[in-house]
Amino acid sequence: MTIDFKPTEKQHLIFEYFNDTITTEVLYGGSLSSGKSYVLCSLMAMKCMQHPGIRIGVAREHLTDLKKTTIVSLFEVLGDWGLDSEKHYRYNSQAGELTFFNDSKIILCELAYNPSDPNYNRLGGLLLTFGAIDEAAGINEKGKEIFQTRLGRWRNAELGIKPFLLMTCNPAKNFLFREFYLPDKEGTIKPYQKFIQALPKDNPHVSPEYLENLQRTLSPNERRRLLHGDWEVFDDSETLFTYTDINYLFQYNSLDEEDTQMRLSCDIAFTSDECVFVVWSGKTVLKIIKKDKLDRTTIVDTIKKICADFKIRYDMVSWDADGVGLYLREYFPGGKEIHNGGKALKDVGYKNLKTELYFKLSEFAKTGHLKIKDEIYKSEIYDQLSVIKHKPRQSMDNKIELISKSDMINILGHSPDIADALAYGMIFHLKNSAMTTDDFVFINF
Repeated sequence: MTIDFKPTEKQHLIFEYFNDTITTEVLYGGSLSSGKSYVLCSLMAMKCMQHPGIRIGVAREHLTDLKKTTIVSLFEVLGDWGLDSEKHYRYNSQAGELTFFNDSKIILCELAYNPSDPNYNRLGGLLLTFGAIDEAAGINEKGKEIFQTRLGRWRNAELGIKPFLLMTCNPAKNFLFREFYLPDKEGTIKPYQKFIQALPKDNPHVSPEYLENLQRTLSPNERRRLLHGDWEVFDDSETLFTYTDINYLFQYNSLDEEDTQMRLSCDIAFTSDECVFVVWSGKTVLKIIKKDKLDRTTIVDTIKKICADFKIRYDMVSWDADGVGLYLREYFPGGKEIHNGGKALKDVGYKNLKTELYFKLSEFAKTGHLKIKDEIYKSEIYDQLSVIKHKPRQSMDNKIELISKSDMINILGHSPDIADALAYGMIFHLKNSAMTTDDFVFINF
């Protein structure tokens, strides 16, 4: 059988990277109509036909989307190549497998975050040669990482195939931005990773009518992001911290001379989660300390030691008092207990105190009053603040409210503990707040 497949110049790079001796991760995309799904399916189909008995995993966030979109693109590729479903392959939708005439398989995988399976144990038994993730912007980093551990486990040495992972996406402000786009732009991308920016102009098969319709219907910012592949445009009016805001946090000059009070804000957790302690001088973060699996006594001792080291009074300590943090009041009299679901201190339309604290943090970030001197967790702070959003206006009952913690965890793959600890530091500044509902225009609410 002769396959007449002529990839575009950008698509051809994927096959070069697949065959080299270094590359194990490729991110392809950057816009709509750049041939992302077609080339992903072409790579899987071609390798299945070349290598009998291999097993390729193809994933998306939700299995239903995988079947409705990616598999449809796969059938398009197979049809274009003249393959017959009765002769050359068979598809079992219920089992989530497409098996070729030579026993090679494409296996469908779902990477949606599930609170009951945070470590993706459901993928534990997978034995895959290599893998692909379509629309990778929809999954969290933990899902990608666990899926990647399943690659390279089936006949790789025998066939000389690397544990290769191909991902496609549209521009997104998540781990793909941090791990691929920015390093590629700055020339620091890891040798085993490659980023291919593909645009509609790189795809000669895209319909001009389709592009014209997108030009008419997309907002200006969405046109920049989805048609021109602009990764740095910011169009989510529900997000409290833009990429520019977060970068500005780390443009550290000097301490705020108007406020040099030493303070400590804490996100408290026991055993299975991390505790985060943020040391402040005024509105400047001097130090971020993370501790794993602390017990009650160790948490108290840690806070006392930090207070001693940085000369912080106990009444200048704040902590999450919901659940395990409630007991700290007896050790730190005068400290600030924070009940996330409690009433906002400045009643200007916030659903609860935590929402108010995050909006105050956003205000300080946007106006340049908040600075972070300690850059050890810079990438984590970027990831975590990027997912802090308020609910859409139409879904709120006359009160501004953040999206749920579970929604944030679903995007990140873990709790935004550092971001929470930063927000808890704002409790000391609310008493001086002059913010009103008019300020919501400032944050695009």
